[in-house]
Amino acid sequence: MTPALIIRKVGLTVLAVFIFLLPFFFLTTTPDFYDFNKQALLIGTSLLCLLLLALEFVAQRQVRLIFSPFGLPLLSLVTVFVVSTFLKSPNRLDSLLEPGLTGTLLSLIILFTCAINFIRTKTELDHLVTTLVVSVTLFGLITILWTSGTAQKIPFISSIQYLNSATWSPAGSPISGLVFLLTTLPFLILLLVQEKTLHLKSGLLAISFILVLVATGITSYQLFLSPNSASKPVFLSHATGWAIALESLKISPLIGTGPDTFFTNFTRFRPVSYNLSLNWALRFTTSSNQYLQVLSTLGLVGILAYGFLAYRIYTALVKSVKSASPLPLASLVSAAAIMLTYFFLPGTFLQFVFLVIFLVLAVVSLKISGSSLITESHIDIVAASQTHTSPFLPFLLLGLTLILTLPSGYFVAKAYLAELLFQKSLTFAAVNDGKSTYDTLIKTIATNPYRDSYRIAYSQTNLLLANALASQKDLTDTDRNTITQLVQQAIREAKNAVALNPLKVTNLENLAGVYKNLLNFAQGADAWTIASYQQAIALDPVNPNLRIALGGVFYAQKNWSDAIRLFQSAVDLKPNLANAHYNLAAAYREKADFIPAAASMQKALDLLDKSSADYAKAASELAELQKKVGVPASSVESPASALTQPEPLPTPKVTPPLQLDESLSPQAPSTPTALNQSKGYCPERSRRV
Repeated sequence: MTPALIIRKVGLTVLAVFIFLLPFFFLTTTPDFYDFNKQALLIGTSLLCLLLLALEFVAQRQVRLIFSPFGLPLLSLVTVFVVSTFLKSPNRLDSLLEPGLTGTLLSLIILFTCAINFIRTKTELDHLVTTLVVSVTLFGLITILWTSGTAQKIPFISSIQYLNSATWSPAGSPISGLVFLLTTLPFLILLLVQEKTLHLKSGLLAISFILVLVATGITSYQLFLSPNSASKPVFLSHATGWAIALESLKISPLIGTGPDTFFTNFTRFRPVSYNLSLNWALRFTTSSNQYLQVLSTLGLVGILAYGFLAYRIYTALVKSVKSASPLPLASLVSAAAIMLTYFFLPGTFLQFVFLVIFLVLAVVSLKISGSSLITESHIDIVAASQTHTSPFLPFLLLGLTLILTLPSGYFVAKAYLAELLFQKSLTFAAVNDGKSTYDTLIKTIATNPYRDSYRIAYSQTNLLLANALASQKDLTDTDRNTITQLVQQAIREAKNAVALNPLKVTNLENLAGVYKNLLNFAQGADAWTIASYQQAIALDPVNPNLRIALGGVFYAQKNWSDAIRLFQSAVDLKPNLANAHYNLAAAYREKADFIPAAASMQKALDLLDKSSADYAKAASELAELQKKVGVPASSVESPASALTQPEPLPTPKVTPPLQLDESLSPQAPSTPTALNQSKGYCPERSRRV
């Protein structure tokens, strides 16, 4: 066996293991158990395959290129992702690391190139197809066991909390698992109907088809027909998705706003009519379907790239109908099915990967059958002398591969290590271990300083520790210095999160929340709170809750006029929000303007359920207001209520209040860097938070 053949066999084994494991692969060592770990598996597999392919070219002393109808469309799609990432994304790291975005597409085109070079014989192709069928079969069986409730009766499984849900899926979500099953069904059907005799392969296909069909039916029932509404998925309406896409195109029509920016597009561009929907309080990270997602984030060029790929799949599908082998048709029908689901649902990570896997199977099966759609070329650059020739291109390609794979592997490994550390910090926080949470978050940020979620967690941890220490009696000068340091770190890290992604409204909400929590610590925090909320409102202009939060700050300052203005704005944005009317009534009441106060309280009362404690509370307060304006009041009991009335400024826990530097204001610039634990902070006194 030649070295080139050995290398290729290793590559085939890596591919087979990847195809088999991917649907089930998940780890509990990261915050995202599923897609993030599947992406890590994909990136690792693609980099390893690329290195093996380069080594095979060196061993063969030539470079082998295979041209297919799908290479150029995939390359154009990846190019759009890369260009949009580096020119438009506010945080490029998110685009490179988040599943289904630029890092996924780059890995998939590498995997596509390697796979069509590794698979050369019908036997090798059949082995990979069998691997895929076995993987799908086991996935269908697992889905049936969980959706039927059988798995939860097993003692080992019943003791693990996240496995106890009937809608649990190793795909990461039931909708992702359902789409995976749906799009593999035509593949299994077309392979099965072509089997003329009964043997092991046809039996495996039949079993796989039955299990996948049953799993698809049960999952569909649970998601869409079951009376249990908690299991039903919630999608953004197509009207809202279309409105967001149109507004996004106004900002950047050609290459969009960046692959990772739909959430920011949603908060900035959703129409005010969204506030009248049942899901008005939800913030969506994906659009109504994949094509609206692409139009919003990758612009017109991105949607053209998807259209180019869809066109090539369609033309190849038409030409493969008369193919002697059923595999090209089966693979292309499933690929077309995935492209079709994009009209109805947002794309999932498994969809992206198996779209490319089906295209790989189609290309290789067409090549083996001698189709004119696939061509192969061998190229080289030769350094020649009078005595011998030496191939140069394979070694050049190997060098370029090492330049790509080694830094990429290091970068991904550090990002993955940071996620491991972040999950450890969350585990420590869950058991109320403040010191370990604090220390682990420092290590997390030192490992990867470019993730805003780490900064937010660290800012909140500092704030909790400061609150815990400030609540103790008889504070010493050392305690005050420690509190000051913790407060400064909380603000600094909240600002760093904003600097890493200034268009993400949740980062500004966190900064405003930090400032708001410091109203009982530091002088001037109220002005900084107001400034941060104003910036957040600019990024989420139709959100009534932000207006209520900012109005609450003015209310606490006894600035009744500005509080009324903000609460009235919240009412205008969502006229059927009882809490907005309630807060507006409270502000009018404190201003001693009792007639509009009573009118607003009446509107709040009209919007509340008569059987709720909120209704009784509002009715009681309305009765008091009616007495003040000379209107007869009805008697209503007033039990405990969940209506949120603006709260006054808290009494400082630290006296005198801390003096904070102006560099901690929201307007001051911030440059995120890695962290070193501060020498002045000894967290033992605040260990429990």
